[in-house]
Amino acid sequence: MKKIVLLWILTCLPVPAFSQAPAAPPVAPPPPPKQEGTAEFAFVGTTGNASTQTIGLNGEFIVRPEQWVVTNKASFIRNESESELTAQSFGYLFRAARTFSPRLSGFGEYAYFRDEFAGVAHRNSLVGGISYKLVDLPKHVFFTDAGLGYMNEQRLAGDDVSSATWSLGAGYRWKISETAEFTEDLRMTGLFADADDWRVLQMAAITARLTQLFSLKVSNTVRYSHAPVPGFKNTDTNTSVALVAKF
Repeated sequence: MKKIVLLWILTCLPVPAFSQAPAAPPVAPPPPPKQEGTAEFAFVGTTGNASTQTIGLNGEFIVRPEQWVVTNKASFIRNESESELTAQSFGYLFRAARTFSPRLSGFGEYAYFRDEFAGVAHRNSLVGGISYKLVDLPKHVFFTDAGLGYMNEQRLAGDDVSSATWSLGAGYRWKISETAEFTEDLRMTGLFADADDWRVLQMAAITARLTQLFSLKVSNTVRYSHAPVPGFKNTDTNTSVALVAKF
C-alpha cells in the first residue's frame, strides 16, 4: 500500500519542461506619424564655355486624421541654357484617401500640370477610385488602384482636350534597410472620348538617409503621351539627384 501511495504522489508532481520556450511574437512597427512633410532641392549650374542652370524643387505634406490620409504634393523644374529658358514645368496634387480596412481604401484626387515645352498650357483633372494592397509586409508593400474621372487640357497647338477618363495604377515600396528605401509608381490614364489618347506616368526613386533630418534622393520620372500635342514629342524624362529635408 505504501508503494502504491508513493507512486501516485510522484505521478501527480509537475514535470519540468525541457522543451524550448516558444518564440516571442514579432513586434509590430509603430504607426506612421499624424503629420509629416519633405522638401527637396536640386541644383546644377555651369559657367565658362557653357552657361547652364537647372533648379528642381519638390515638396510633400501628409496629414493622417482618423481613418484618413490627406496628401499635398508640388513640384517645379526650371532649366536655362545661355540665359535662355529651355525647360519649365509645374505640377500639384491633392489626394484624400479613406481607409476601410488595412488593405482597402477609397480615394479622391485633384491634379494640376503645366509644361509649355510639352505643349500643355494648363491641365486640370479629377479622379475618384479605390486602392488595394496586394502585399503588405514590413519591408515590401505592393498596391494597385483604379479610378474614373474627368480631364480638361488646354494646349498650345491643336484642339484642347475635355473628356471623362479612366485610370489604372500600381505602386511598390521596398525598405532596403533602416536608412534606405526604393519606391516605384506607375499610372496609366485614358480618355473615353478618344481611345488613342492615353498617357503613362512612371516614377522611381532611391532614398538614403544621411542624418535624422537630411537624405539623398536619386529619382527618374518618365511621362509618355500616345497622342501628344501636335508638333511635340511623346516622351519626357527627368532624372535628378536631390537633397531632401524631412520634418
